[in-house]
Amino acid sequence: MKKAIASLLLAASATPLHAQKPGDTVTPEALGKLEWVKGEAPKAWEPGKVYILECWATWCGPCVAAIPHVDELYDKYSEKGLRVIGVNVWEDGKDKVSEFVTKKGDGMSYPVAYTGKGGPFESEWLKPAGVRGIPHAFVVKDGKVILTSHPMQLSSEVIEGLLAGGEAETKVLASIEEAKKKQEEATKAINAFRKAAAAKDAAEMEKSLEALKALDPKSAALPSLNMQLLVVKGDWAAVEAGLKEMKVDPSYRMMVAFAAQRSVKDDKAPEAFKKSIAEEFARIVEEKGQPFEFQVLAGVQWARGEKEAATASAKRAAETAKVLGQNNKNFPVAPYERFAEAVERGELPSNEQVNEWTREAMREINANASSGG
Repeated sequence: MKKAIASLLLAASATPLHAQKPGDTVTPEALGKLEWVKGEAPKAWEPGKVYILECWATWCGPCVAAIPHVDELYDKYSEKGLRVIGVNVWEDGKDKVSEFVTKKGDGMSYPVAYTGKGGPFESEWLKPAGVRGIPHAFVVKDGKVILTSHPMQLSSEVIEGLLAGGEAETKVLASIEEAKKKQEEATKAINAFRKAAAAKDAAEMEKSLEALKALDPKSAALPSLNMQLLVVKGDWAAVEAGLKEMKVDPSYRMMVAFAAQRSVKDDKAPEAFKKSIAEEFARIVEEKGQPFEFQVLAGVQWARGEKEAATASAKRAAETAKVLGQNNKNFPVAPYERFAEAVERGELPSNEQVNEWTREAMREINANASSGG
């Protein structure tokens, strides 16, 4: 019995070493098991130093975008006690990582380790911490994880507070925790908005939008959500005015598509607006359209009675899908080809039909992948 109790106590005390959540005790042991592209693993955590373990991959756009910021922090605070380790994760092949780091040169001046898919860092850090996306930063000080964050949220003020310790560190961590809670509530408000939008419930959409404004008045999602609300309300004059102000917003393209789809089905929408928004959507897609966008455009043109234009757009959807399929065997090309064939026959497939074709294509792709085909 004593041995059993002793074993349980040992297991309980050892668990935090692999939990990797704020407050957990950790060791750099897993880092010593990695392949180092640049620098080497720390044998122990230096007292008082702040360690950022920045998880990234070459294929991850946001990760690559965050590297200059992380490198700037390292250059600015390394002599004051900041240690940065770039941990390359979920990657196939060390060579591409080495090449990437070499090309970065002084733009990635901190140590970098390669772990690939699986391995000790994934099992001892990522999975226990519930990390499902990157970039992701673990911040360690005096043998404990004190913070986990997106690297872009690690500002100079944050690093200075953590390095200073004491009251400054406590204040920084408290502000970050408060910001995280607000972000969680903001995410809930956005999800509630989307649920209401799917049901075309303008009242609930407006309620969720106001909640988001109160939580995060500067949220980047506000312009597009407000536009969606106006479209569902059918306030086309406000939609037209709002889109003119949104031209530099990243969601402008998506909002034009949304407005074009909805307005063409609304008998109360002014014909002049229907025509102008359809033309704007066609202009945007023609520049650099994705298969799905050409497919949506075909639907808008069909609803406007422009059958020849719809047929041409459906063909473009199939052509662009085929190009993507040549570079990515997991991309479902067949649904776009079937859509184009149907439109050419004089039939516009329903969304439900297209979704079913897509499910069939994905089942076939997955079956081929499982069989090694």
